[in-house]
Amino acid sequence: MTLFDLAKKNIKHNFIHYFLYFASMIFSIMIYYTFVSLAKDPAVIARIDKSAKLSVAFDASSIVLIIFVAIFILYSNHFFTRKRKKEIGLYSLLGLRKKEIGRMLFYENFLMGLGALVVGIALGTLMSKLFVTILLRIMNIGGISNFVFSIDAVINTVVIFLIITLVTSFTGYRIIYRTTLLDLFHSESSREKTPKSNIFLALLSVALIALGYVIALQPLESKFSIWVKLGFGPGALIILISVILGTALLLSNFLPFLLGQIRKNKRIFYNGTNIISNSQLSFRIASNARTLAVIAILSATTLTAIGAIGSLYYSANKDADTSYPATFEYHVVDKKSNEEALQLVKNNKKTPFISNQETVVNYVKATSDREMPIEYEPEEGFAILSQSQYNKLLKQEDSNVKKANLKDHEAILIAPSIAYTPDNEKALKNQQFTLENSTKQQVTLTDARQESPFSTIFGILIVSDDVAATINNVKSTTVQTIMTESPKDGAALGDQMKKVLPESAMFTSFPNGYEEIMSISGVLLFIGMFIGLVFLAATGSIIYFKQLTEAYNDVPTYDILKKIGLDRKQIRKTIAKQILVVFLVPLILGIAHSSVALIALSNMLQMDLTLPVIMTTGIYTLMFIVYYFLTVNTYTNIVMGKKR
Repeated sequence: MTLFDLAKKNIKHNFIHYFLYFASMIFSIMIYYTFVSLAKDPAVIARIDKSAKLSVAFDASSIVLIIFVAIFILYSNHFFTRKRKKEIGLYSLLGLRKKEIGRMLFYENFLMGLGALVVGIALGTLMSKLFVTILLRIMNIGGISNFVFSIDAVINTVVIFLIITLVTSFTGYRIIYRTTLLDLFHSESSREKTPKSNIFLALLSVALIALGYVIALQPLESKFSIWVKLGFGPGALIILISVILGTALLLSNFLPFLLGQIRKNKRIFYNGTNIISNSQLSFRIASNARTLAVIAILSATTLTAIGAIGSLYYSANKDADTSYPATFEYHVVDKKSNEEALQLVKNNKKTPFISNQETVVNYVKATSDREMPIEYEPEEGFAILSQSQYNKLLKQEDSNVKKANLKDHEAILIAPSIAYTPDNEKALKNQQFTLENSTKQQVTLTDARQESPFSTIFGILIVSDDVAATINNVKSTTVQTIMTESPKDGAALGDQMKKVLPESAMFTSFPNGYEEIMSISGVLLFIGMFIGLVFLAATGSIIYFKQLTEAYNDVPTYDILKKIGLDRKQIRKTIAKQILVVFLVPLILGIAHSSVALIALSNMLQMDLTLPVIMTTGIYTLMFIVYYFLTVNTYTNIVMGKKR
């Protein structure tokens, strides 16, 4: 029998033991192939090619995915190889040389990799159609993707995973050559030492996390804010370092300290199976602490990224309506192009014409009685609109903005949204402006708003009709605003209008702008959710593998517990308690860190992130609950045998 035949026989007769590693490879291949095939899909390519940013986002994400998938497979391979050390020792005892054992393991790894490639690509091909359809929906394109099989994606996936297979095979060779026969037989019986907690470091961990939270939650607009005093860059760096360091110390010192305090409380420690759960958890806390710290930080980062991107997508419709109040808008440069553009809209059947309005905007220089809290160049002047013009525009655009109701010398300032803050609004209240080229020269601000009736003009001063009537001999422009039905379907019409209008017309189109916003935010949301879910699934799998490694090591311990009278139900309860801590700690820390980060982001961007935070946190929690029960069941079956 050749080594290749022996490798095939091993896989065939021990497939149930190889299944976890095989399933990990299939999952990784399926995910990577699905993502690569998305970038090759004609429907997606047609959209991505319009934006260099989206192409870069896809390319960068595929590299991140390769690195993460490679790490995940290497971790799975390490778990699989460690579990087989005793088997490798038996081969060595029977006379096989290390070189021959290495070749046999290479054949096994290669055969499983080949099988995983076939199954993973097949599943990825089926899944890719679903994911392309989801992506098109998120991008607001709609429709169902045609079935596409990409040879380029297959070649890309095969090459990447052949390289990963070679690396994992080399890792197996390294373990064989660096491990003695005695170590191979006793690897499973090695125990972690009970960690000695440091009270000072335990308290420091809580203080560091609290420091990071306090700085992150400081209001940015306050003069006493730590953010303002430190600056954004140094402040963010301090938060990052304190939270990461605090998390590591919390798991390596505070958790052992807490378990030690529980052991001192006899009423809790000697209650039921708590003595077993606490002791078992204490023995493995040293090896779990580093892993759990990485998982907690990775989970927090992933949840924050998904929540932030989800918030941007969630507010995309609102942003589009604010940025483009009319379906189409342009400055009238000449009569011919204006008439051609209007005719195109009126002849279009897909987005029926509703109304249009030509508004004359005057530019008047003005000086103020005090410093402006927003950027303003007196030489440029304000765009002046009369109250009746402004209200007519709001009615045409079906805007929810409150209409102007001004007395003779009152005015409303529409400032750029980027400069709008409650402090600025307060500073602008009752500010007086002296207008040139007007017989009624002075107006007083009664309100400051950020919603402009135009896409191309900000810094607008709304004045009463009487004041507007006195303005003369000033620079002016005529703005054409057009409203249509089903404005989101007018992207093709917008492209036609752009061709007939001169560049100086400053043409803006709601359907084109909306399409661009939804494409960019939709692709970013999809990539964020796709990679985020892969990250979260992988972190759950890492805990799962880690606990199964412990389970195989703990079989003798639970054999003793069975002999002293504990039944399956009591042992399962003991296992459930200790595994609950392992899953609960990164879950709570990940949610807490990400929630604080998203609250800080919400304060910074003045956005409501409640819905995206609830959704991402809910999915994350649900995924960990599934992994938890799966781990408890598998762990119990390993140490107790399957229930018959």
